[in-house]
Amino acid sequence: MPKVDPEALRAYQRTVQAQLDKLEDEIISQMRNGQPLGKLPAFGVLDGSEQARTTYTTFHETTWNNLQALREALDGIVNSLEDTAKQHEDSDDASGQDFDNQL
Repeated sequence: MPKVDPEALRAYQRTVQAQLDKLEDEIISQMRNGQPLGKLPAFGVLDGSEQARTTYTTFHETTWNNLQALREALDGIVNSLEDTAKQHEDSDDASGQDFDNQL
């Protein structure tokens, strides 16, 4: 069975959490309705403006969905690391108690 380094788990968890926070605070927040990247540009009424509007809308929606998927993945990693660290701590506690009981 591979050995678990709880400090390495916690360090990686902090790194992933920092990336998740950055994604949520600096990128996703700017793409919400009413924010700078959440507003549809004024394409006007010239030839091609309708196509530009459609292309932009599709791009924005795809980007939003990809960012949400990334956010969910990062959140899942953070939760998995937390669960793994907790299981390791519980296992260490149980092993310590077994050892003490055998003395």
